Amino acid sequence: IWVCIDETIDSVRRNVANVIIGILKPQDVGKTYVIHTEYLDKVNHSTIFQLFDKSMHILWPNNVNHEDILLFVSDAAPYMKKAGRCIQTLYPKALHVTCLAHALHNVCEEVRAHFPKVDRLIAEMKKTFLKCPKRIAILNEKCPDIPNPPKPITTRWGTWITAVEYYCTYLNEIKSAVEEFNENAQCVNVVKELIKDQSLHSNLVYITTNFGFLPHAITQLEKRGETLAKSIGIVLEAKQKLEEANGEVAKLILEKCNRVFSKNNGWAELQKVNSIHNGTALNVNVEQYDSNDLVYMKYAPITSVDVERSFSMYKNILAPNRMSFNESNLTKYMVVNSFFNI
Repeated sequence: IWVCIDETIDSVRRNVANVIIGILKPQDVGKTYVIHTEYLDKVNHSTIFQLFDKSMHILWPNNVNHEDILLFVSDAAPYMKKAGRCIQTLYPKALHVTCLAHALHNVCEEVRAHFPKVDRLIAEMKKTFLKCPKRIAILNEKCPDIPNPPKPITTRWGTWITAVEYYCTYLNEIKSAVEEFNENAQCVNVVKELIKDQSLHSNLVYITTNFGFLPHAITQLEKRGETLAKSIGIVLEAKQKLEEANGEVAKLILEKCNRVFSKNNGWAELQKVNSIHNGTALNVNVEQYDSNDLVYMKYAPITSVDVERSFSMYKNILAPNRMSFNESNLTKYMVVNSFFNI
């Protein structure tokens, strides 16, 4: 099996962690389940390690099969990396890999950091159109053939660059609509000034040309049921495109990408597994696995998107009209729901 753990803060400010397990099969995609949900007083490597071990005892109450856990997937938080090292002391075959979709999102965030004017344009545009039907109506009347402006959220992978692509494509149309806004709102005035800046237009084109592929790569990685070979191919293709990007900023972005990937030790090991699957490296040895283990890695995941989806399910369960759920019942409800919905 493979295991994925992540935590979040829910609507009543509790630290909630979900534990996902997936079945690894040699010739088919295995099913995925929420095996346990727990509320944590503290979030650190020790509590994550204890949660992992507790979940395995829930799965195997009589005798834990320590060597049947081949992969542990998490985000790249320092406490998760430390927890991964602790887990490997009890579960020697549990290779720890940090989420590759999250790694590409970190690259997107690095791009955002280098273009503050573009970042401000997107933020002010969001304020301008958010919860303002009047302005949306003017835009739709003036430019009926273009979609409404995006509302990117920085924690949602790749949405900022998707917004850049939108404004690169439709900036002239948006400009004509914004000029129709007569109210003296600060966000509108800021947008009007930003749009006049020609360097902003150049930056939008540069980002779209050199980094516009990143959201699509992340979306591809989020798909379920992909082979390890295909998932790794998506990441390697994205890295190659970063190497081919032009300009000094692109060099800095590539350096960031290389730093992110160099800290992910499990990524290097999974590439070895993939090279064995592809028959391209006959003398490669993967320390954790024997030949039988390697067969089961054909559909191994390299992202934590399933646990992110489980939090969406959790938020739907903990709706405003369901706040009377106590913690014990809510965790049970999560597990039951996952057997039907995840």
